[in-house]
Amino acid sequence: MVNILEYKDFVAELKLTLYKNAKADLINKVASNPDRYIGIFRPTSPKLKLIQNITQSHEISFGDFIEDIITNYLGKYYTNLPKRAIYHDEAILFDQLFEYNNKIIMIEQKMRDDHDSTKKRGQFENFLKKVSYLKEKYPDKNIEAGMWFVDQSLVKNRKYYLKKIEENQNNGAILNLFYGDEFTKYLGKETIWDEMTKYLLKWKKSEDSKIELDFEKNWEETKQELLENVSKNSWKKIINNKDVVKEILPILFPNGKYKEILDELNIKY
Repeated sequence: MVNILEYKDFVAELKLTLYKNAKADLINKVASNPDRYIGIFRPTSPKLKLIQNITQSHEISFGDFIEDIITNYLGKYYTNLPKRAIYHDEAILFDQLFEYNNKIIMIEQKMRDDHDSTKKRGQFENFLKKVSYLKEKYPDKNIEAGMWFVDQSLVKNRKYYLKKIEENQNNGAILNLFYGDEFTKYLGKETIWDEMTKYLLKWKKSEDSKIELDFEKNWEETKQELLENVSKNSWKKIINNKDVVKEILPILFPNGKYKEILDELNIKY
């Protein structure tokens, strides 16, 4: 079977999204809130807290990656439309928006259906607002809009969304609710889901997916990232905190290479 996307390109996009400025973000967080990582009243060691912070960052970035890669996949079959728009002087941003055979399809994409009551109501109101914009923007085209939760293992608010969709179904657009592979099946493009999940499973089993706390690996690249994205003031906060210097920096810089950055910034240590 011919691949839609090559695995190497898929992984390159994944790594770019997951790791972009991730090391600099961690350093900035340590500088701003050192007590989150050190101190006797923490149940985890500094190392475990650093790993926890990185994994949380990856979780957020992973959702961005899934959105971007789905846009990439859809672009192989349909015409992707601009995702940014202004509606009644307010900026709106679409997760997926594409056109096919005089039909505009909009998808509100989220990783999981795990919102509480307040967020789920706000999310559906936002969904309807985007539908209203599309009806005004494309009055001569058929509009189909769907809410899609990628991870089908969580369906916390399914009954609520189905009820709200039924109540608003006759508003000039076809509304849908999707979980997991239901969206790609709806399009008749099951191969998108099959390939994406196959690639993700392969990636999770690879060495590349493991958490790396040694910032000195690929040092020149890391050094450039830190110089560009961590301010001199943040480095001063770090270096002036003896506990951070003693407990955090040896984990991230086992050979003390951070001192090269301090030297370039003329920070005494």
